[in-house]
Amino acid sequence: MQNQNPYRKRQCLNSFLFLGDFYVQAGYISIHLIMYKLSVIICVFNEEMCLIEALRSLYHNDIYKQTEVIIIDDCSINPVTLRLLHLLAKFTRYNVINSQQNMGLSNSRNLGFANATTPYILPLDADDIFPEHAIDDIYTTFTQKPGIDFIVGNYYLNNVQTGQTQVVDCSGITTAGTVDIKKLGTDWKLLGTSPCKKAAWEKVGGYNLKYSYSVQDVDFWIRVITSGSQGFYLNKPIYTWNKSATGMNMNFNRLDMVKLMEDHREFYLLNNTAADLDNRIFEAYYPYKQKNVLLPLGKKSFQRLKLVNKLRLIRFYITTMFNGA
Repeated sequence: MQNQNPYRKRQCLNSFLFLGDFYVQAGYISIHLIMYKLSVIICVFNEEMCLIEALRSLYHNDIYKQTEVIIIDDCSINPVTLRLLHLLAKFTRYNVINSQQNMGLSNSRNLGFANATTPYILPLDADDIFPEHAIDDIYTTFTQKPGIDFIVGNYYLNNVQTGQTQVVDCSGITTAGTVDIKKLGTDWKLLGTSPCKKAAWEKVGGYNLKYSYSVQDVDFWIRVITSGSQGFYLNKPIYTWNKSATGMNMNFNRLDMVKLMEDHREFYLLNNTAADLDNRIFEAYYPYKQKNVLLPLGKKSFQRLKLVNKLRLIRFYITTMFNGA
């Protein structure tokens, strides 16, 4: 085993003991009698100390004891994280699930949703937190408005590098208190971890493994919204996103955004002409000069391409013919 910072490990275990005090108080017998009202699913991959903060944020809710907590570990390798997960599984009521192999966030989310025993699901990234009483507000909203399928709330955006925090107001993507699909298409503020009913996840077949390491949330929510699910706007912060320069949202294959436009063409046509969309897709793929991508794409959309893109396509076609590429 590699050398570890003893202080760091001690800090982690002390933090766990703080958590364990109020988890274990329920006792193993009473745990089985709890009737959970909603589920929080936390996907983990080597987050260690961040996970403790995420778990602490759950405690600041009146509904905490009736909140099912599911932790999915996507094959973490950090020894501190593994030790913490072992202790949580052994001494708390949390359901700790270990993925059989590292398959990314889509697979972890699907495992969490599939194992949830309540109708209301609140995804939480291990390095983020809930503001105080956010879970209470979410549950109250779901129960008072049974016709809604998911909730869009404002959220705190915390820049980890600068320490600056701002409130992201999501009212601009709504009309009369519900999510407006056309407005969302021009200003994507929908948080990937927005709370939803388990039935909405089931309706669209869960998260797509194709985007497991990149834009799985955008793909999921486009499918949820285009399936007819209704989103309600809750005018208060319900989440704190700790945005980091090293996070998944800042480090993924940008071509996956282009693939999204192809997979969800009808959604993107709500605010773009077919010509605009085809040219954006072509210009994104063109620098990579992939024959099996550019030629079929050009053949399908040639009439809608701008002159400069038509000339690029013709030159590329001639070059590949002579070079035999």
